[in-house]
Amino acid sequence: MSEGKGPAWRGYRGAPAVGAVICRLDEVPDPGTRCLRMGGFPVVVARNGAVLRAYVNACPHQFLPLDQRGPQVMSADGTKLRCTNHEAAFRLTDGVGVEGPASGEALDPIPVRVTDAGEVVIAE
Repeated sequence: MSEGKGPAWRGYRGAPAVGAVICRLDEVPDPGTRCLRMGGFPVVVARNGAVLRAYVNACPHQFLPLDQRGPQVMSADGTKLRCTNHEAAFRLTDGVGVEGPASGEALDPIPVRVTDAGEVVIAE
């Protein structure tokens, strides 16, 4: 998936440009996730209080979308993202796999920031 130059997410086909709007912050439940496609590029935005992260929506175990089998991607305690395919779990804060078949692997992070207008955009 990744070409190995720069941040991994930029190596994906169809990766959006820095500054692209992903969604509005108020469209992401707190706590919760929003899975979407920017063109053909899969993104999961996760939020729990002050923690806001975005990742390429592809589990490193088999590169399937985390939400392929259902929308409940965030763990009940709001600290992990779960792949609905094989129950791999990733820490919300850094995307590192901590349970299941993707333990030790990681989701590809996408840097984000929130604008004054409340938009979640791709950061440098």
